Amino acid sequence: MTAFSTVTADERLIARSLHYLNGFRVFVAVTLAILTFSPIIGSVPDGYRVFLVQAASVTYMGAALGFFVTHLRRSSPPSELASFSIATDIILVVIILHCFGTLESGLALLLLFSVGVSGLLLSLRVTLLFASLIAIGLLTDAMLAGGGQISGSSAVLAASYGIAAFVTALAASLLGRWGRGYQLLAERRGNDLANLERVNELIIHRMRSGVLVVDEHNQIRQMNESARYLLGNPPLREQDLKKIAPPLYERLVNWRKTGQSPDEGLLLQATQVAIVPSMMDMPGLSSPATLMFLEDTSVVSRRARELAQSSLARLSASIAHEIRNPLGALSHAAQLLAESEDLPPADQKLLRMILNHSSRMNDIVESVLKLSRREHARIELVNLISWTRKLVQDFAAHHRLDDDHLRLELPSAAVMVMIDPGQLTQAVWNLMDNSLKHASSGERRPVITVRISPIRGNREVALDIIDDGPGIPLEKRSQVFEPFFTTHNQGSGLGLYLSRQLCDANQAPLEYVQIPNSGACFRILLRRHQASNLDRSASHSLKLEKDAK
Repeated sequence: MTAFSTVTADERLIARSLHYLNGFRVFVAVTLAILTFSPIIGSVPDGYRVFLVQAASVTYMGAALGFFVTHLRRSSPPSELASFSIATDIILVVIILHCFGTLESGLALLLLFSVGVSGLLLSLRVTLLFASLIAIGLLTDAMLAGGGQISGSSAVLAASYGIAAFVTALAASLLGRWGRGYQLLAERRGNDLANLERVNELIIHRMRSGVLVVDEHNQIRQMNESARYLLGNPPLREQDLKKIAPPLYERLVNWRKTGQSPDEGLLLQATQVAIVPSMMDMPGLSSPATLMFLEDTSVVSRRARELAQSSLARLSASIAHEIRNPLGALSHAAQLLAESEDLPPADQKLLRMILNHSSRMNDIVESVLKLSRREHARIELVNLISWTRKLVQDFAAHHRLDDDHLRLELPSAAVMVMIDPGQLTQAVWNLMDNSLKHASSGERRPVITVRISPIRGNREVALDIIDDGPGIPLEKRSQVFEPFFTTHNQGSGLGLYLSRQLCDANQAPLEYVQIPNSGACFRILLRRHQASNLDRSASHSLKLEKDAK
């Protein structure tokens, strides 16, 4: 690691400028070295000046190369390197200028260039210091050239260069301050735009709605994760919309011709998901393109259910309370009547019917009250694999099921999800009870399979409850989650509805899925929990607290 690892915004600007300054310095130093060792050196007065100018030019060339290498290695702060290198420029150029013996040689322009660069890169105080060095150096050179006395023309010329150095320093400092301010503002705006673009990309990719960009040749240029899932995860090389989703392609062609898109849903064959596509042109591009939004109708229907949930719960709770009291009195009277020993067999049969139907009505009332009293989900981190194993074991023990009638298909690795384990237990238990009740035929008990599998790029997991029964007829699938809808003569019609409400409270959608060569399949979608450093540190702290206790 270098000694200078972090820089401010001003330091970054100076560092970029030093690339050009060091390149120019190397060019000037090499040129001066060549000139001082060429026949032009004959114009320099004899004596110590020939040796001094050659030594100064060689020193300048070595210093330029050293500054260049030091900047490339980033072994010192850019502002310190710029200050030291410009000071070296001024001292060595003044020495070379003295050796040539006159200010009219043009080398004084290099001094003005150095102070100008200093004004653009460094602070005003440092720049004025360099301008003072130039003025003092030029006056000293004029005094040495006059043998200790300054002539009028030399004094005027040295003073003019000195004043020019101060003016250049002030002007360059002002321009440098403005330039750095605008550059920093442009960098901040660029960073803000880049961050905003990344946020927009993240939002689009994580949207529940599918988003597609299709060009004029019906080639998919971009799609988010939801669109890829809705289209059946097509191969990355396949971009032709006509091959991936022919119904969606026909809808796009019709929209381009008429400018209108029907509101009815569209069934995608790859995933058997009903969507409502909407399209719009994308302006400002080099070639025409169409932006398509694929809205999953299941999401729309779930939002509609949420709007009606609160009013339905209040209405059901009020009705249940009104029914419960007379139902309790009726059941109690029937029980007292059953204790009589003088009832004929026909009356006993009627009494059993009263008790059975009272018990059934009480189950309905209890389900409605559970729905109205449902508490908010208490979310916690749960290992879905171990949780599922325990639930299946409890269910098998309660209903006396062996391994041939209750199967598990679980991945070997742990799957962590954020759920309310109590509410999810109630929902899955209802689903398995529903499978056990509706998939049975005579004395044959169904085979129930509980399966956990990753989907949607391993970001979510599907918890499937599958039976080997006849399944749900196509015309009744849209009604299975409605309250009080049942196909069983002893069912209340609230089990699946209550299960869906519990799943929705945990942000885990419950849907009916058709699987080939099997009966009914109810799928709960759970979002995987991605462990972060914060989670690990919190868990470690919690473990330390438990150990301390």
